[in-house]
Amino acid sequence: MIHYDTRKIKPSDTFIAIDKGANHIDQELLNKTSRIIKLSKTEVFTYLSRYWKLDMSKIKIIGVTGTNGKTTVTYLVKQILESCGKKCQIIGTITNSLTTPELFDILKLIKEMIEREEEYLVMEVSSIGVEEKRIYGLPFKVKCLTNITRDHLDYHKTFKNYISSKFKFLQLPGATIYPRDYKKIKIDFPLSLQGKFNVYNSQAAYAICKELGLPEEKIRQALSTSQPPKGRFQPASKQLPFQVFVDFAHTPDGLDNILKTARSLTKKRLITVFGAGGNRDNTKRPLMGKAACQYSDFVIVTSDNPRHEKPADIIKDILGGITTSNYKVIEDREQAIKEAVFMAQVDDIVVVAGKGHEDYQIIGDTKHHFDDFEVIGKYLKQRFPDVLH
Repeated sequence: MIHYDTRKIKPSDTFIAIDKGANHIDQELLNKTSRIIKLSKTEVFTYLSRYWKLDMSKIKIIGVTGTNGKTTVTYLVKQILESCGKKCQIIGTITNSLTTPELFDILKLIKEMIEREEEYLVMEVSSIGVEEKRIYGLPFKVKCLTNITRDHLDYHKTFKNYISSKFKFLQLPGATIYPRDYKKIKIDFPLSLQGKFNVYNSQAAYAICKELGLPEEKIRQALSTSQPPKGRFQPASKQLPFQVFVDFAHTPDGLDNILKTARSLTKKRLITVFGAGGNRDNTKRPLMGKAACQYSDFVIVTSDNPRHEKPADIIKDILGGITTSNYKVIEDREQAIKEAVFMAQVDDIVVVAGKGHEDYQIIGDTKHHFDDFEVIGKYLKQRFPDVLH
């Protein structure tokens, strides 16, 4: 076996030290194996392709990049491919610990796909993944840009650098689809997903699958019955006097999009619960506060993966963009959700934003179990015990 993680090495295994991985070569590792190969990140693709004898012509790789929409677009493409009888795998925020995994892990998946005769790999390509050379050498059949708004400035430092990383990917060989391309597609059939942003996501998925040569009638049929990935404007309540939606929105543009959609669906009040991540770009926090106030009748500001920052400091930054008196600060996320659930009345909509599919809260370096869906369900059952058993 071959690994780049020293924890997985067993006697007779080969350890590949990728760039800084050479720092992990110690006596403990040498006691396990003497088979050590040092590689730079730009050598990984060539080495593993030869080592595993990968025939890359058997795999069509679709890469989707952008600030928002990557997950939904990849899941829509996957559903369209499967409706056409194609075998595929998906890589991204929900399925992997990193949006774009290390290249070793991607190539290992491709090896397994070839063995199972699976043809398509649909993957999210993050700006950080590009900069860290996690896609270096991969041949992309189709590349798609959903949109670009500010994010990850804690890593990239400037918006210009962030944009540059996106275009490093988009300029690779293969067909490239930009927003100006996919927005030309007419959606003259009903979509199962709600919201203007999901129209754009559907157009992007349509354009990708059209580029792949899939029948357009099949594309339309699949998009008319497709389901959202977990935590993407996903209903968390049914048959109740009001609706509760959970969404992963954690950028100003993402929050703006989902709240604009929720506002259009709301017959009465829109109640929004959200926070911002710690040790990340703090300039987006007041912008998220402003977006929340623009569409919401009541805003509850709370905690969301504070990491090594004090939740109160993060909330203070958010409050810099709050422009209404109809808000409340509840640092404890569970109590914030409880407040929203018990506050909501007939025909209101509650949006709980920021975590989506995540089932944890990061405090310090520790992940504590926390699932917005579970918490919402807990307090809905308390409020409606006769309806929800």
